[in-house]
Amino acid sequence: MKIEKIVQLLSSANVHLEDPAFLSKVFTLMVKRRKRLWGREGRRFERISIEEYDDLSKRIDRTNLQDSSAVRNVLRTRSLANILIDDQGDLDLNLLTQVIDYLSNQSYSLGPNRQYDVKRQDQILKALTLLKKAPELQRALKKVGKPSSHKIAEQMIRDTLQLPSNIGISDVHARRAALSAWLCYLRQSVGSCFATAPAIIVHDEQPLQFFNDIIELLGTGRLKRTFGGVEYAVPLSASWGVGDLRRMFVVEMGPPLEKMDLWSSPGLLVALEATNFIDPSLALKQKIEISKNLVQKALDKHFEKQEIFLLSVENLIRFILLDHLNLTEHDLQDYENRPRGMIQSSLLLQVPKAAFGSGGKGEACARFYLMLEHASNAFKGLADNALLKVWEFSLASFAETKATFTRWNLYSSLGLRPEDKGGIGNVMFEIIKTKLERINEQVHQHQGEYEQVYSHVKYLEGRMRQASTEKEAQWIKVEYQSKVNELHLMEELRDKAHDKAKQMANLFDQLIEIYDKLFPQYFQEVYDADMHEVQVGPYDDSPAGFRLLYKHGRSNTSQWTSIKSPNEFIEVLVSFFTATESGISSSEELEGVQTDISEIITAVVNHIRTQEFLETAFYRIAAAYNTPIVKDPLENLDKIEKKPWAYTSGGTMGTLVSCYFRREQMPTEVGRWVENPTELLVFLVDTVKQLPVKTKEEFLQNPKKSLLIHSPTHAFLLKPGVSPFKEAWNNEAYTYIWLRDNLIKPMETFNENLLFTEEMIEFLIQTFAEKVPENFRYYFKKSFGSIHQKMYPRELRFHLLDNIDHQRGLQYAGRGVLSSEDIDSMFFSLLPLCPRHQIQERVLQIIAKLPGLNDEVRERINTLLQELTVSVGFQQYVGANTLQDITRGLISLAAETTTTSIDYHWHVSAVAKALGFAIPTPVIFADTNWVKDEFGFVVNPGTGKLSLWRVDYTGSVGVPMTSWEQWLNGSRQDRTWGIYTRPYEYST
Repeated sequence: MKIEKIVQLLSSANVHLEDPAFLSKVFTLMVKRRKRLWGREGRRFERISIEEYDDLSKRIDRTNLQDSSAVRNVLRTRSLANILIDDQGDLDLNLLTQVIDYLSNQSYSLGPNRQYDVKRQDQILKALTLLKKAPELQRALKKVGKPSSHKIAEQMIRDTLQLPSNIGISDVHARRAALSAWLCYLRQSVGSCFATAPAIIVHDEQPLQFFNDIIELLGTGRLKRTFGGVEYAVPLSASWGVGDLRRMFVVEMGPPLEKMDLWSSPGLLVALEATNFIDPSLALKQKIEISKNLVQKALDKHFEKQEIFLLSVENLIRFILLDHLNLTEHDLQDYENRPRGMIQSSLLLQVPKAAFGSGGKGEACARFYLMLEHASNAFKGLADNALLKVWEFSLASFAETKATFTRWNLYSSLGLRPEDKGGIGNVMFEIIKTKLERINEQVHQHQGEYEQVYSHVKYLEGRMRQASTEKEAQWIKVEYQSKVNELHLMEELRDKAHDKAKQMANLFDQLIEIYDKLFPQYFQEVYDADMHEVQVGPYDDSPAGFRLLYKHGRSNTSQWTSIKSPNEFIEVLVSFFTATESGISSSEELEGVQTDISEIITAVVNHIRTQEFLETAFYRIAAAYNTPIVKDPLENLDKIEKKPWAYTSGGTMGTLVSCYFRREQMPTEVGRWVENPTELLVFLVDTVKQLPVKTKEEFLQNPKKSLLIHSPTHAFLLKPGVSPFKEAWNNEAYTYIWLRDNLIKPMETFNENLLFTEEMIEFLIQTFAEKVPENFRYYFKKSFGSIHQKMYPRELRFHLLDNIDHQRGLQYAGRGVLSSEDIDSMFFSLLPLCPRHQIQERVLQIIAKLPGLNDEVRERINTLLQELTVSVGFQQYVGANTLQDITRGLISLAAETTTTSIDYHWHVSAVAKALGFAIPTPVIFADTNWVKDEFGFVVNPGTGKLSLWRVDYTGSVGVPMTSWEQWLNGSRQDRTWGIYTRPYEYST
């Protein structure tokens, strides 16, 4: 395409060089052009490999309910798996070669925020290349088969591939699901960090083990590990998590809501399609209109007179369904409190659509939960691979498997000790005690009677010796024999009662020992990915939710029951004691006390059904965990974190690692608490320095290789091979001095040279205002629109925060309209500002140092710059991020492409930093496991101090980890940072 035509195209689309949306607009134009070419000559695998999902991504980013990079990754990997596994279930090696070749040349997108796709694309290309070269992986994939009589596993495959319910699951589907799960980039859900970190290592670095796990999960419904003579087993997770369903977002009613365009969210649309609110065959515009009507109706009803509030997709869907079915939350609560049998029977009802809404509240509630499940799975399935998450969450249950029953939450709640008031043990003990007292009375009575008869026998023996006549002796002998018989009977009754008393005295200990063995056979505590009882912050997610499962004495994991309410807890306990009674009574060691055992179990069952038992169970758990006792626990379940059937558990990655990788000992760990970020950085560098030479060489050869690491509240992955962290430990210099002179000081010097003019401050205030809620935007601009002096970044930051803290008009929902994190984050991406008249010069300097651009492309970029800079600009400055976006947009225009073989997100950022056109490169040292972020050390331009940040991998976008301040300033010494320093301890 000629330059003149490009300029004309940009002009007609109102695209200006200085526009912050320049890259986005250019990218859309190029995507449309490329799609036209696809229509003429594109092959299917090419379209899949480089499909940009541009409109979809824009709607996702605008509504911010899900992450667009995750959605693109799930859609792409699912599509690739569907074409690479043919209809016979075989891997198409010829097509695999073509896909690898094509991706090698077109893997990296130039689009906005597509730097988050880079690692995902690398994962796909790496996995496919390895699959082609490794016959053992091909054989493992071939072994993947459909589940056998396991409806949950079948549904996971259906959710992974987004198959309709009327399609039967085959081996072909199972293999496609397994391949898509391996190609997909594994990221953490909130609360699962202790499992996600080791799972990523297995998924990315030990693929054969990953496939073996999938084969076992689908084939048997569980994962087993045997070592030290003990077998540990965990069931296939019945849940694949909540995804982004509970991600909270701010809703401003009125014009801001229109601008947010909430109803156009792709995830929300597919959720409404899954519940038949929207016909999938309709045009997108019609779908959005229906969605808008449903959303506005729900918000108007449930948030009447509220101008600004927090909301989640899960609650929004609930509101829509409640309104549609004419239900209230109270109706649902009453329904959930029904006995399980009644709930299950109503859920099994197959109600014709014609009869919809004609039944009672129970039927409507059952339909509500069914529709909610379909909507939730459809929403999650857009951004999550179901089978991959199920595997991850199944691994998570290994974190608790090594605990003995006495450490179970269930053990504490039951109260099995005699002194546990209100517990089962107390009831059993009191019954046995009463029975023992009664038997002891019988023994005493029989003994008295025995002694009386014995005296009489002795008396008769004397009379026989003294009898005067034979007839008298004969008569005495008859009486004597009668009394001897009576004596023997008394002795037998006494001894029998005595034996019964001895048996009864030991009965309590015997029963507790039996139940101690039976409970783990009938119950299991497993990780629950979507546990409602646990509320955690987005960046403090080490505590994980575990839930009690009832096995019904069956080995098929699909038939196990998850316990979610007080009623269910009571019913399964009753079922357990009833089901095990006959087995206990028939045991040889309890011969003779069968009737007593029946009475004891009946009493226990009756006690379990009392309010006293359930209430005291909460008190026993609180005492066991040394947590405050909540008054009236049954009325305040939402305030109780540890319940008999659900609880939190933290710091369990070591147990998971040792169990999953079959080690009897915990993994070797080096840990410490720190007093400042510099001390943490030194600790990390020194720890890697002290690793064996062979281990360090592995990180030098493979920068993607990981070590397990944890903060006091989060488990993640240390990346020793990433620069400049690699250079920090790969030298003999004194660590602190080297870090100070080579990394920290250059960042500090750069920040010290940043000084804002009045014009720069005006530009920054206008930019900051875009982050302020719209209803507060005017007052924000008015408050800071007249700053007539030069300022350093930290001075402007203090000025903004101080005024926000003291002006009521800049406060909402108990917080300021702009936080310190918001300001620091924008400083990080925007600085240093580029004057408008220097855009052309700076872009050309960056272009000159980029790899992979031929002379023709460079010349076309130069010409485009000359043509485009004559446009009427928007403002006098652009941020460092916009300068880099302009550069990538010009590459896309000049090369007439949206994808390349070179990662220009990283290269443009690196060159800009080297030239001083962007904040210096952070010291990135770890993968957070979160959707997009790395951990890095940054000299904060807003404070001038070294701090821990979460940043993108190019070091261009970031936010300070202020919520972790207590773990970085030495105020909390009770929990440490730790590194698992022997990677062979967590490899297969």
